[in-house]
Amino acid sequence: MTEPGGAPITEKFDIEPVRLDRDRLRASLADADAAIMVLCAVHATGDTSLLDRFAPLVERTVPEGPPARPAVVSMSGDRRAELVDVLVDALCGDPVTPHLIIDDPKMFVSMAALAVGAPVDEEFASLLLEQSGFVPAQPVVKRTRRPESNQRIAILGAGMAGIAAGVYADRSGFDYEIFERSNDIGGTWRTNTYPGVAVDTPSLYYSYSFDLNAEWSRYYPVGGEYQEYLRRVVDRFGIKSRIRFETEVTGLEWIESDQQWEVRSIDAGGETSTARFTAVITAFGYLNRPKFADVPGRETFSGTTVHTAQWPADLDVAGKRVAVIGAGATSVQVVGAIADQVGTLSFFQRQPHWVMPKNTQPAAVPDGERWLLANLPFYNQWFRLRTYWGASDNMYDVVRADPEWMSSHLSISPANDAVMQFCLGHIHDTFSDRPDLAAAMTPDYAPAGKRLVRDPGNFYSSLKKPNVEVITERIERIVPEGIVTADDRTHELDIIVHATGFTLDYLSPIEILGRDGVALNDVWKGDDPFAYLGGTVPRFPNLFVTSGPNTSPGHGGGHNFTVEAVLHYIFECLQLLVENDGRAIEVTADATDEYNERVAQQLENSVWNTQTGANTYYRNKAGRVTLPSPWRMVDFWTMLRTPDEDAFTVS
Repeated sequence: MTEPGGAPITEKFDIEPVRLDRDRLRASLADADAAIMVLCAVHATGDTSLLDRFAPLVERTVPEGPPARPAVVSMSGDRRAELVDVLVDALCGDPVTPHLIIDDPKMFVSMAALAVGAPVDEEFASLLLEQSGFVPAQPVVKRTRRPESNQRIAILGAGMAGIAAGVYADRSGFDYEIFERSNDIGGTWRTNTYPGVAVDTPSLYYSYSFDLNAEWSRYYPVGGEYQEYLRRVVDRFGIKSRIRFETEVTGLEWIESDQQWEVRSIDAGGETSTARFTAVITAFGYLNRPKFADVPGRETFSGTTVHTAQWPADLDVAGKRVAVIGAGATSVQVVGAIADQVGTLSFFQRQPHWVMPKNTQPAAVPDGERWLLANLPFYNQWFRLRTYWGASDNMYDVVRADPEWMSSHLSISPANDAVMQFCLGHIHDTFSDRPDLAAAMTPDYAPAGKRLVRDPGNFYSSLKKPNVEVITERIERIVPEGIVTADDRTHELDIIVHATGFTLDYLSPIEILGRDGVALNDVWKGDDPFAYLGGTVPRFPNLFVTSGPNTSPGHGGGHNFTVEAVLHYIFECLQLLVENDGRAIEVTADATDEYNERVAQQLENSVWNTQTGANTYYRNKAGRVTLPSPWRMVDFWTMLRTPDEDAFTVS
């Protein structure tokens, strides 16, 4: 198989010989996915004829709703027993080295089609191989030289992106240092400890492709469990010794005479320092500073004010009069978690989100499946591939508008309407006896106009509790006693919880000075960022942004997808610098302008441009869509395989 551009797959993970316990394997396979069992049998034996023998016997029951909902996969008892025997005979005798079987792209996509239960085009093959963890990200720029010892990289942030950047830097031979302003790793999953905090991307996909995790206890893990996963990655790859904790970067300046970045920082004791680096990778995302509701009088409240990103460990809500301001994913989780504990709960909602019901699969990953994920060769990779496929480009049509359809529907396309009907069904099922709540929770814009939210299973039901009130009146002001709404009603409170998200920063808190002293904040005018492929900016050589404008896939996937795709590209650019014996690599203004013209054209027919009535941080103050990527994930991933040398100057 080849990567885009004809480069062969040259790097593979080591495959160790295995010998499994016969009884444990049989017991664990009792409820395993039949399609993935067939694929694992092929890997275990190297016999691709098993596909012809067993694939036609796989049965699927597809639930109603959007295409992301997983099918129930089964196989009749006698034939399933035969398949189990094949796996047991292959893996429970003498140690055997499983066969990778990836060299034939047609064979791989036919196997992928069996895993997902739908045709898979060959254009997805290389992406699926990497994202599912079958092979590492493949280098495309030729490697004839290694980085010099003085070619050091500063990585800003030790969350998901910063940790992965360290792994990529080490793999590529670069010396590096990570600056982290807190005393621990984890980013989002260190900061958010509020009640009910959880990952709303499936756990078996929301991890690094180079470090698949078999220890998830839940299909959608709680935040603390994800933080533990990141800690294990840091330990496994020796990242911690490279992190400078409690050190906040306050400024970056390009020193033209030395072709280096000077990084200014301040530590917990208030001591400032500077250090020089060849390149800088910003890896702290664009949502860092907690944003409180912009309401007059917030400081006058005599009770306790809390932001969900700053939840006190000792906060006791039992029996208290609590308000939750905000209606997004965080508030959904908080409301469901505390409704049974509080005395009263006032849920202040400016605009409802479209809320999808809880997944039908059980919350906990069964012990047998966890054992298979950890021990049965390639079971984890195929499970990850299936999970990714269901929540990726299959959902792209949901965010693409059909003007003819829009002329007579609230939804923007048939695919978008399928999501809307799914969510409306959840509203009807929950609030059929409460038309007031049904009306309050039904949005007046198309799904995905603002972020879709997953009900953890207790959000909608909590709103019906006698101690919970949904308040849609505008908040007029905050007073010592509580919150006053536009109807001149005073809601007396003990605790106000701001589940109001973060300020969309795009590096604005840091002074970044490029060539000739130009400030990035001036170029981006605060909230109007442009970049080439989301991550490089003219006049800012050797500066790479991992969470840049228009890089977040708004229709599916997870942040881990963007992180890995962008980091692969960054280190391809850095290798281009090494190969050309250069000191600076800089994107041209022409390439940046041309790329952003294409972004604007692709966004024209998107849900974010057509649903201007949806209040969302996806758009800046001028109404321009700055956050979501307009591309299919496979298209963006392919763009990031290797830099176009004509788009850069290397000096």
